[in-house]
Amino acid sequence: MRPGFVALLLSLLVLLSGCIQPQEEPQISERAVSEEWKPDGIVGENEYSRSMVLSSPAKQGYSGGEMEISWKNDQDYLYMALKGRTNGWMSIGFEPSEWMKDADIIIGAVEDGRATVLDEYSTGNYGPHIGDTMLGGTNDIQSFGGSWEDGYTIIEFKRKLDTGDRFDKAFSPDQSISSIWGMADTLDFAIKHNVAFGEAILVLAAGEEAPVTVTAAALSPREKEGILFIWEEEKVARDLYRSLYNETGLRIFVDLERSEQNHMDQAKVLIDKYGLQTPVGNEHGIFSNETLKGYYDDLLAAGKESQEGALKAAAAFEEISIMDLEKEIAATSAEDVRVVYEGLLAGSRKHLRSYVRDLQEQGIQYSPQYIGREEYEETIR
Repeated sequence: MRPGFVALLLSLLVLLSGCIQPQEEPQISERAVSEEWKPDGIVGENEYSRSMVLSSPAKQGYSGGEMEISWKNDQDYLYMALKGRTNGWMSIGFEPSEWMKDADIIIGAVEDGRATVLDEYSTGNYGPHIGDTMLGGTNDIQSFGGSWEDGYTIIEFKRKLDTGDRFDKAFSPDQSISSIWGMADTLDFAIKHNVAFGEAILVLAAGEEAPVTVTAAALSPREKEGILFIWEEEKVARDLYRSLYNETGLRIFVDLERSEQNHMDQAKVLIDKYGLQTPVGNEHGIFSNETLKGYYDDLLAAGKESQEGALKAAAAFEEISIMDLEKEIAATSAEDVRVVYEGLLAGSRKHLRSYVRDLQEQGIQYSPQYIGREEYEETIR
């Protein structure tokens, strides 16, 4: 089994939103399945082959919390459980094109001992998510159940890997699935999440696999340097987008500045876990790495010239982030670090798509400056 699976933990890097103790490290496990799957709201110790705990820190508008995702698959079906400390709803979305847009959403809650699990689709970056049947699709949740006890909600469901519904994402064994998740403290599915949210990568099994124990390994000096570099690179992105918003007033920079702060939070989990110190403080526009400082200065200067220049500058920096994250993923053997990097990489690819699409809506063609044409085309597809 390839270590990429642990990438699925990358979701954990979900810290993107909020765990009450953001320093808590990502948790991931894999085991052999020996129990029959039952949608009874009880997650058996050996009912699922893989699980991970996704954490999101408390921040403005969010109380913070964590959700555990457990899953298994065979050649035809996906089986999944969501468990979170909430009295409200929980959700997971598969393969958004950017933000929530085009995500295949599964949302569920438990009220008076009865579970509700809905098959929905998000039509916009921030919703709404609408039942597949209302869009002309089908409800493809074949079995579901749930429970609530001691402040924790659990929902379980089963669906085909490929339902044939155009509002469901088609999966295949051994696939890595880009995912988003969220929790709310209300049973009203129409109300926005306010507990926690984040991103994750789920890796499906290819077939029979031996159980794997994931443990934290000591980091090499090179790996430690990489963590600090990536944190500072995310800070450059955050500060650059804040500055570009001040120059242009484009809303996209407000949204992506917030996302980059989440990415910094995710990298900070690793910094805290391994007893490292951030290379600089949180002050805007201050960096210790001269290469990163050069990128910031040059791209900000280019972005000040026009809105087009600002969007192109931001897209260029996302290319740089993609290139650097791929380099750091190749340089580490620590699964928890790899998981965080892969989550950040998924985020950078989404951001690049967002900037390119904003340019396209203005009739402007963007050409990649740092990554290869083939990778670029695959990313923005």
